[in-house]
Amino acid sequence: MEIPILEKYLLGGAEGGDMVLIEYTSTYPLEEFSWGFLIPRLVKRGEIAIGDFFGVGDLLFRNYIRGAPVKAYSRVLELIKRIKIVKIGPGSASYGEVIDEVVPSYNPQDFLKNYHAIVNRMIHSPTKPEYFVTFGLAHYIRFGGDGAIKALITGISTIPMEDWASVHLINVDVLERAHLAMLEEIASMVFGLSKDGVTVKKGREAFDSGG
Repeated sequence: MEIPILEKYLLGGAEGGDMVLIEYTSTYPLEEFSWGFLIPRLVKRGEIAIGDFFGVGDLLFRNYIRGAPVKAYSRVLELIKRIKIVKIGPGSASYGEVIDEVVPSYNPQDFLKNYHAIVNRMIHSPTKPEYFVTFGLAHYIRFGGDGAIKALITGISTIPMEDWASVHLINVDVLERAHLAMLEEIASMVFGLSKDGVTVKKGREAFDSGG
C-alpha cells in the first residue's frame, strides 16, 4: 500500500463536498484496503457514515475479520463504535450502528426522496460525519442500468452536500464503461487500486492553471 500517496491526496486533500472514487477490480483484496487501511484512518480524523448497498460492505468486513490477527481484530471492534450505517437494500450490516434502512430505487424522484431523508438525518445527527463511504455502489448501478445512474446524478446535483467528503469504492469490472465515465466526470478525485499500488487518475494538481 502506497500510504504517502493516499495520505497526500485523499486524507490530506479531500474536503467537504468532494466526491472521491476509489476504483478496484473484482480480484483486488478490497477488504484489506478498506478495513485494514482506509476506514481506520478516516475514523481517526472524525466520525464516518457508511452507505452499504446490498450488504457488500458487511461481506467484506466479515472476510477481513476472518483473516485478521488478534491485534487487528481488537482494533476493528473499537472502530465500529464510531461508525454509522445507512443500509440500502437487503443484506446485513454488523459493523456499526444502523441509522437508516432504505429500499433501493431506480426512479429519480423516489431516489431523491430517499437521498434527502438520509442527508437530513446525518446533518442533524449529534455526531455529524466528516466522511461518507459507500460499498456496493457499482452493484446498484449495474442492477438498475441507465435509470440508476440517472437517479444518482439527479440526487447529487439537486442536493449538493458540502458538509462531508463522499468516498465511493467502485468495482470497475461491474460497471459499463459509459456509466463509469459519468461518475469519473463529476468526481473531484479518482484513484485506482491494483497489486502494483495506487494510481492517481484524477486530482486537483493534474490541472495546471498556469497554462
